[in-house]
Amino acid sequence: MNIVVISVYTPGYREMIVSGQKTFEELASQFSDCSSAKRGGDLGPFGRGQMQKPFEDATYGLRVGEMSEPVWTDSGVHIILRTK
Repeated sequence: MNIVVISVYTPGYREMIVSGQKTFEELASQFSDCSSAKRGGDLGPFGRGQMQKPFEDATYGLRVGEMSEPVWTDSGVHIILRTK
């Protein structure tokens, strides 16, 4: 499973993506505090048990191309886009 993530959430990010004002990758590159920011938020492949439970549950609940609502974990608040 591949996903991209914005790891710092501010109200409005998801709406900016949905409306087409910004791409997910633009916001992730600019605002995410995750090391994946330099790859447009792309975390690459991972399997079950490798991420915090709320993040994993949200990710595995998405279909390819679907974007999550904000997801809260011990690491912060995230928006997740499943890419594969």
